[in-house]
Amino acid sequence: MGGLFGKIFLSFWVAALLFGGALWTVEHYTGEDGIAKAMERLDEEARDVEVLLATDGLEGLAPWLEAEFPRLWLFSTDGQLLLGERPRGPLRDLLTQGIPTEPIELPRGGLLLSQRLKGGEWLVTITRVPHMHLLPIQRLALAIAVSGLFSLILALLLTRPIRRLRHAAQRLAEGDLEVRVGYKGHDEVAALASDFDLMAERIRALLQSQRQLLSDLSHELRSPLSRLKVALELARHNGNCDQALVRIERESERLEGLVTNVLSLARLESGQVALARKPQLIDPLIDAIVQDARFEAQLEQRRITLEGHGGVADYDAVVLRAAVENVVRNALRHTPAAGAVYVRLGCADGRVCICVEDEGPGVPPEDLGRLFEPFTRLDPARGHGDGFGLGLAISARAMQALDGTILAANRPDGGLAVTLTLPLAEAPIE
Repeated sequence: MGGLFGKIFLSFWVAALLFGGALWTVEHYTGEDGIAKAMERLDEEARDVEVLLATDGLEGLAPWLEAEFPRLWLFSTDGQLLLGERPRGPLRDLLTQGIPTEPIELPRGGLLLSQRLKGGEWLVTITRVPHMHLLPIQRLALAIAVSGLFSLILALLLTRPIRRLRHAAQRLAEGDLEVRVGYKGHDEVAALASDFDLMAERIRALLQSQRQLLSDLSHELRSPLSRLKVALELARHNGNCDQALVRIERESERLEGLVTNVLSLARLESGQVALARKPQLIDPLIDAIVQDARFEAQLEQRRITLEGHGGVADYDAVVLRAAVENVVRNALRHTPAAGAVYVRLGCADGRVCICVEDEGPGVPPEDLGRLFEPFTRLDPARGHGDGFGLGLAISARAMQALDGTILAANRPDGGLAVTLTLPLAEAPIE
C-alpha cells in the first residue's frame, strides 16, 4: 500500500469515510437541535395542560386536546390512559412497558416525547423533527463539498512531486546538468524521481567524459601531427627523404593506432558493439593471446607464462580478446627487460578469473581507480612514451559490455596485478 496505487485506493476509501462521517455529524447535530426544539414545544404544551387541569379538570381538557393536539396523550402516574385516542400497533406495545423518560425514535421518522406534569401525570406526544434526516439535495451538496475539498488536497499532494519532476526536466532540457529532483519516498513517483536523478547524473558524467575525451584526444593528436610537420620540413630543407619517410611512417602508424583505439572506445561506450556471445571454454582464447604476446616479448627478453585452467563462460571472443590483450600488452610494456608477466586462470565464487601480473614499478594506491579512465598515464616510470592511455580504458568498457569486472591492485612484492572476471556459463558449450 506504499505505492501510488495504494495511495489512490486509500484516498477514495478515506473520502467515502469522511463523507459518511460528515453526513452522520450533520444529521446528528441537526437532529439534536430538532429534539431540543420539540422538547421546548412539549414543555409549553405541558404548562397549558397543567393550567386547564387546574381550572376545568379532565372534562374541560378533553375537547382542547382533541381539537388542538390530536397526537397528544395524557397518562396517569401509574401509566393508565386518561385522555387521547387509544394508541395502536408498535406504539401501544411500547407504552405498555411504561412511559419512556427519554426521547425515542420511531420506525417512520417520528419521535416519541414525554413530559411529567406537576401532579405526576405524564404528557406524551409524537412529533417529527424537520432536520433530523437530510433531504437528497442536501446529501448531494454535502457529498460535493466533502469530496471536492478532499480531492483538492489529494491532487495537491500527489502532483507536488510530479511538478518538481517536471521542473527538473525543464531545467535539464535547458542545459542545467546539476539539477536533481531530490524527492524521497517509497511510491512510484519517488522511484521515477530517483531514476531521473540517476539519469541526470549519468548524462552529466557522459558529457563530462565526452568533453574530457575530446580535450585529451586533441592533445594526443597534436604531438604526432607536430612531429609529422617537423619531418616534412626537414625533408624539404635537408633533402634526407629516407629518414623523414621513416619518421612519417612511424607517426602515421601512431595516428592510426590512436584513431582505432578511440573508435573502439567510443563504440564500447555507446553500446553499438553487436555481441556474438555464446558459452565457450576460456582457455584456448587466453592461450592464443599469450602465444602472440610471447612472440613480441622476446624482442626485449621478457617472459610471459600461463598457469591454471579456466571454465566455460558466456562471452564474445572478439570483445574479450581486446580486453585481455590490452591488459597483457600493458603489463609487458611496464615490465623491465628480462622481467616476467604472469597470466593465471582460475574459477572462484561462480566466476572465471583471469589475473595478469607484471614486475613493473606498480601504481600509487590513490591512483589505482584512475587506471581505467581514457588517456590516463600516471607515472612516467610506468610508461615509455609509446602509449596513449587507452588500452585499459578499452578493457574496462569491454568487460562491462560482457557483464564482467576488472580490478587493479599492487602486488606485495612489486608490480601491478589486473584481475578480469566473467560469470560462469549456465548453459553447456554449443
